[in-house]
Amino acid sequence: MKALSEREQEVMNIIWELRNCCVEDVVSRLSDDPKPAYTTVQTFMRILEQKEFLAHKRDGKKHIFYPLVEKPEYNRWILKHMKDNLFGGSAKSLLNTFIRDTELSQSDIL
Repeated sequence: MKALSEREQEVMNIIWELRNCCVEDVVSRLSDDPKPAYTTVQTFMRILEQKEFLAHKRDGKKHIFYPLVEKPEYNRWILKHMKDNLFGGSAKSLLNTFIRDTELSQSDIL
């Protein structure tokens, strides 16, 4: 698995939410103003297919995309990747940094 760029992450969040969608669905849900071109979003979705995060099926003339990697699976992988590559494999260092740099209430921790 590979880490996603910020835009790829944004696209995947939409796809994880919708489950099955076409390029137009993703374009309409992106927060950009003005919206990115259809072909720009299509390119991102093709890249995500090449990275094996997505697959598609045909529905008439449309391509319907669906996730191959689920969000919890990616979240676990990216946290492990960060722990291994940014914190020398130390979960304690990762957690200490997160706790120190985030305002957490007691209920957030439990």
